[in-house]
Amino acid sequence: MKTALLVGATGLTGNLLLELLLNNNDYQKIIVYTRKTIYISHPKLDQRMIDFNLLDTAVAADDVYCCLGTTIKQAGSKPAFEKVDFEYPLKIAKLQHGAGSKKFLVISAMGASEKSSIFYSRVKGKLENELQQLGYESLYIFRPSFITGERKEKRTGEFVGLLFMSIINPLLVGPFKKYKAVSALAIAKAMAHFASLNEAGNHIILSDEIKKFE
Repeated sequence: MKTALLVGATGLTGNLLLELLLNNNDYQKIIVYTRKTIYISHPKLDQRMIDFNLLDTAVAADDVYCCLGTTIKQAGSKPAFEKVDFEYPLKIAKLQHGAGSKKFLVISAMGASEKSSIFYSRVKGKLENELQQLGYESLYIFRPSFITGERKEKRTGEFVGLLFMSIINPLLVGPFKKYKAVSALAIAKAMAHFASLNEAGNHIILSDEIKKFE
């Protein structure tokens, strides 16, 4: 029986993943790092309030799931965005690797590249590159396209994006399938699935492969 650490459980995908992990018989405990209380009662759940700026210790966990993510608008600035989407995930990955965690699973984004002209994609690409240097037994990087699902908070830009994707999704066939919007639930299911495999090395899971879990 394993222990999992989940970071970002209050977000859209993280919340769905938490439910899957709590019902997963492979795990005896799910440790959750959060900055606000999750109102779920479950015998497996070990909820820990964390200030990510002050975090300097690890927990005993076999698998680490990272669903941290924000937008520049939500964060308030590019440096604040980079702190949430790059600094915090990398800090946790380093701490947990040092403590013996074997698997690290993280949500990145389609188009992630340090060479991208888009700031968002550059930050994601930088995180991917840093994570691949840590030496985890298994590293899974998930690169979804546009993510659909019912968010608690309203994002105007995402509402427009959803409307656009609903129109063009049927037109995305052949080599363009990877650009189709993918549901948060599919991402959560994909993360839980790949964590159950004993595949060593670094793996990048693209959006069209994630979509198979819908």
